[in-house]
Amino acid sequence: MLFQFQSNGSSKPAFSWTNLLIKNLLRLMALNFNLRPGLNQYLKSVDGWMNFSANLRTENNSLNASIVFKDGKAFVPAVAPDPCDISLIFRDDKTVRKLLGSTPTEQIFMLLKSELRTQGNQTYLNLLFFYLNLLLKKKAYKLIEKEKQASAKQAKELVPDSKPELSHALLDRKNHRLKGPKVDPGIRFLDDPYLSQYSLEDFPRLSRFLDIHFTQKGEICPERPKILTDWFKEHGFEKNASGKDWIPELRQGLVFKHLMENRKPIIRKDDLLAGTSTTKEVGVIVYPDAHGTMLWGELYTVPHRSLNPYDVSEDTVRLLHHEVFPYFTHRNFKEWVRYNYQSPLCQAIDERYAVYFVWKQAALSHTIPDFPKILSLGASGVINEIKGKLNQEGLSDRQKGLLEGMIHSMEGMIAYSKNLSAQAAEEAAQESDPKRKAELENIAQACAQVVENPARNLDEAVNAVWITWVGMHMENTNAGLSMGRLDQWLQPYYETDLEKISDGKEREAYIKHAIELVGCLFMRCTDHLPLTPDLANWYFGGSSSDQAITLGGVTPEGKDAVNDMTYIFLKVTEMLGIRDPNVNARYNREKNSDAYLKRLCEVNLITAATPSLHSDQAVIESLKEFDYAQEDLNNWSATGCVEPTLSGRHIGHTNFQMMNMVAALEMALNNGLHPLMNWRLGPETGEPAQGAFKTFDDFFEAFTKQFAFLIDQSVEYNNLMGLAHQAIRPTPFLSSLIDDCISTAADVTHGGARYNSSGAACIGLADVTDSLMAIKKLVYDDKSVSFADLKNAVADNFQSEPALHALITHKVPLFGSGSEEAVEMANRVAKFAHDHYGTHTNYRGGKYTVGFWSMSNHVIYGTLSGALPSGKLEGKPFTPGLTPQPIASPNLLDNIRDVARLSPKYITNNLAFNVKIVPGPNDTHEQTVDNMFSYVKTYFDLGGMQMQLNAVTSDTLKDAMANPENYRNLLVRISGYNAYFVTLNRDMQLELIERAQYGL
Repeated sequence: MLFQFQSNGSSKPAFSWTNLLIKNLLRLMALNFNLRPGLNQYLKSVDGWMNFSANLRTENNSLNASIVFKDGKAFVPAVAPDPCDISLIFRDDKTVRKLLGSTPTEQIFMLLKSELRTQGNQTYLNLLFFYLNLLLKKKAYKLIEKEKQASAKQAKELVPDSKPELSHALLDRKNHRLKGPKVDPGIRFLDDPYLSQYSLEDFPRLSRFLDIHFTQKGEICPERPKILTDWFKEHGFEKNASGKDWIPELRQGLVFKHLMENRKPIIRKDDLLAGTSTTKEVGVIVYPDAHGTMLWGELYTVPHRSLNPYDVSEDTVRLLHHEVFPYFTHRNFKEWVRYNYQSPLCQAIDERYAVYFVWKQAALSHTIPDFPKILSLGASGVINEIKGKLNQEGLSDRQKGLLEGMIHSMEGMIAYSKNLSAQAAEEAAQESDPKRKAELENIAQACAQVVENPARNLDEAVNAVWITWVGMHMENTNAGLSMGRLDQWLQPYYETDLEKISDGKEREAYIKHAIELVGCLFMRCTDHLPLTPDLANWYFGGSSSDQAITLGGVTPEGKDAVNDMTYIFLKVTEMLGIRDPNVNARYNREKNSDAYLKRLCEVNLITAATPSLHSDQAVIESLKEFDYAQEDLNNWSATGCVEPTLSGRHIGHTNFQMMNMVAALEMALNNGLHPLMNWRLGPETGEPAQGAFKTFDDFFEAFTKQFAFLIDQSVEYNNLMGLAHQAIRPTPFLSSLIDDCISTAADVTHGGARYNSSGAACIGLADVTDSLMAIKKLVYDDKSVSFADLKNAVADNFQSEPALHALITHKVPLFGSGSEEAVEMANRVAKFAHDHYGTHTNYRGGKYTVGFWSMSNHVIYGTLSGALPSGKLEGKPFTPGLTPQPIASPNLLDNIRDVARLSPKYITNNLAFNVKIVPGPNDTHEQTVDNMFSYVKTYFDLGGMQMQLNAVTSDTLKDAMANPENYRNLLVRISGYNAYFVTLNRDMQLELIERAQYGL
């Protein structure tokens, strides 16, 4: 047994009916697996029996029962093994009984709400659930179907009558398009930069791809895990075939090369680009070396679950269960930390879900590779650069191993491209349609050139980008890796092509081809989905891979960067209206035109939610403390959701964690106790009811002590996870396309990038600010309520104090109301977060940055919190990002002014300011765009950093909730990313509906 845990304190429990019931059920389970060959076969992997023990107990030990799987037999011991590989610890007997009759979603919330917690190897937990689902599949399917029916019924009760005019109004927006003036100096070949003459109907190929995107169910793809696992079994993981310790970077380079050489080269039907992320039309990529084993328990239920189901074949289930997952039981990031650092407190906190989530358990991503390098040098040129470094003297064995791993990675990419070229040529030879035959021949020629050699035209450049992107997602998890400034990097190829064309009609045809080519790239980005357990549907509901593309802004030299390709990307964004890629647009007040900003607003109106809008000045100002070169600051891109990254030379892992700031506030109110978890987690800072805080500053200090404790723990876990990445999955391919990794011979996981940092997303700034304002004003300034009475009202969810709740919501100056004091409070909290994160250095030698956006975690964290002094009621969501509460002000300008007055120097990882706007009933399309433009420009002129718009009414969202079949492509902006409204869980849908909406 590799993993050791603290004793579960087992002793012979006092008699309880629950204990007897569970032991008998476990005995029945053991009997089934021992006597039924159809079940017994699942106890064995191709490498031998899967031996582990699981313990079920209550906090007071009234239940203490275990089941052991050993050498093909299952049995229930009289006394629980000490230690067990995995323990499920229930709050009490009632919770145990509740679990037995609960639906899958109810089970998830039992875990989230700390009615049930776990201790030990999470992979074994998922294996145990797999065994349970083998036994209880039919019951599980019935419960899932019951959930679906109940959810549909609730939605219909909310909106009993369908309103087709609402969905028709959304679709009609695409029929109204403005023409754009040719005022941007970077526009060379577009007479109408807005490209208003084109609609999706002009691109049948893209229309077909879009229909597939919305109708094709994702399927789990076995290709990557199969190829990798077979290679590791033959060549070793910790040690090589000769018994010597592997240099991890060399091992990963070799296995990556083997993977890319042996992947199936697929040219999607009718596509203009070569290569696919998986062997499926829409595939789910499995990363067993990261977090993939989390799906083990759901292999039989995932096709049926209510939210974001995936198909999975029986062959894939058998492969993952018998061959892949057993091999990675201990070879994944979480279990590496658990084993090497003895289940540290920082990990235990993460696994309770209510306080923070550290992303490195899934990926080191959220960065942007140097696409210009692969486009201009080709893989062969990169290999020559690596060989030049490798020939230098004084390199360590690890440095040599990395450089060799980089070469192997590039050789793998060349092999994959050549295989794609051969496949395209073979299909072209068999193709009877002349048009498609020519397209396939063009693809074959492009892939014969790239990625081995430099791109020479736009077709080759876009193919090189996509093929490189496939490689990135074969090496690293598809979570937040981003494409960067593609409009800047592709414009030279576009210009070179057009300069060769003099005929007007031919130029027009080429521009249409460029639009279609970019559209194919967008749709290629939808060919894969993140692998997420059902719990993630509540934690990160609706999120795709978050592949950010950034448009506009300024060039590295500081000049206006808006060009033809900027508008081509915006046209594709408008026509397709898909959630991923996540399009972000930079706007520079001094360099970019009003026409460009108006176009951004128009695309937002037509799509209802994208692109996200960023102020160049505010973002660049926020990053100045890090002494980045000015040309690199000017070249920033958004990654993942909204976070700034310096393109091609920065490992910022800008979403290293999701931090629940409100948890620190709750702990300050309860002397270090977290109420939901019933865990005295933080330092003892005093009891409000006992007069511990004589002044408001005393309480603020208590809050910051709790917050500092949580920050310190999360940073420790991030750093330990970083060490796990160094051992388990360094990234030589990514490193070869990040500046300075070759020259320093250091992988990105070891700090080889020119710039290193780690970025936090702090959730609940508005809720914390408003709570602190309520405490300051009511308890200390006005002395209208005692701290003890306020705390009691909060604990009672204001049930016995409705007048106090009304006082808070109507009299306390809230953030977003125009109150100077509330803005000062928000800046005070943000400053503390910035300063305390800034005291830490990450495992790569970089600083920690802080941002205020929330993905969708503001919903689940709100669900897992009680009532707050801000007036938020128990279980209600926090505000998204740092958006003010809906009750803060009926005037959007108050919101705009307050958010814009937050100091950018405290927000080094960006923010998400969500605004739901409603076009006027009598406004024309042009008037609506002009009104949107005025609000956005005002916000940026006041110093605002980021704004994202949902141009949709609450009534429309309600109708979509009740009639999802009419809204398959209804795009909504959550807090940094886009999602399809109809795929979201009910809580997230309601949060979007309840956001304040402002008329234009």
